[in-house]
Amino acid sequence: MLFKKKEKVYDLKRNELLDFVMLVIGSVIVAFAFNLFLLPNNIVVGFSGLSVIANNLFGIKPSLFMIISYSILVVLSLTILGFKSTKRTIIGSILYPLFVELTSYITPYIDLTSLDIVVLILCGAILNGIGSGIVYRYNYSTGGSDVVNQLLSKFLKRPIGTCMLITNGVIISLGFLTFGIQTVIYSILAVYIISIVIDRVMIGISESKTFEIITEYETDVKKFLISKLSHGVTVLSARGGYTGNEIKIIMCIVPTREYITVKEGVLKIDPKALIMVSDVYEVLGSK
Repeated sequence: MLFKKKEKVYDLKRNELLDFVMLVIGSVIVAFAFNLFLLPNNIVVGFSGLSVIANNLFGIKPSLFMIISYSILVVLSLTILGFKSTKRTIIGSILYPLFVELTSYITPYIDLTSLDIVVLILCGAILNGIGSGIVYRYNYSTGGSDVVNQLLSKFLKRPIGTCMLITNGVIISLGFLTFGIQTVIYSILAVYIISIVIDRVMIGISESKTFEIITEYETDVKKFLISKLSHGVTVLSARGGYTGNEIKIIMCIVPTREYITVKEGVLKIDPKALIMVSDVYEVLGSK
């Protein structure tokens, strides 16, 4: 051949400036949530929850406790996990305690004493979740629990999710010994809400549904989806695991608002149809 086909080059470089700006924004939001809602109500969430306990027992400033403990964790992470796994944690481990210190001078001027404690915890958890979600979405970390979870995962040979449960369980247990059962209940509520909000910030809210339909009336169902609802469909070939029979699966992505219309329309055509529905958070491309 006289000419070689030019290979496609994929540029996977991230916009580091944008990532850093979003890290700063996320860290400020989490710091405000900590100083405004979590610290005053003795809510122990994540590794920063230890600073709440230390502040109550020994009068140590949360920001000072964080910068010392986070620095130790970063050194451990560099030593055990290496620079590649730690590099995007280092900056967050510095910025987050710094913003906790800076926002601590602002939050005393915001009076929230008229609000119920449950409302305060909900607001704190939602703000914390939003800030943490922004940080994670741009591939950074504020350190603390994230480093502990990675270290535990390496040594215990357990998934990160299991290590998160262990870490939060230990910290909330220490909160119980320090503050009592009320703190445990509120802290568990806060952790649950934070995890939900982080997921929503990172992957968004499901605006579509994927329908996977197995039916004997393939032609009629396709006609209903394509002609009446104007949705594209994909037909997948499959085989029954027990019978070994060849079957067809009709796959279609529809807006969430049309979920009931599609479900009822398919069941009207075939009451015995097998319908599987799952959330879709993002649809890319046109094919």
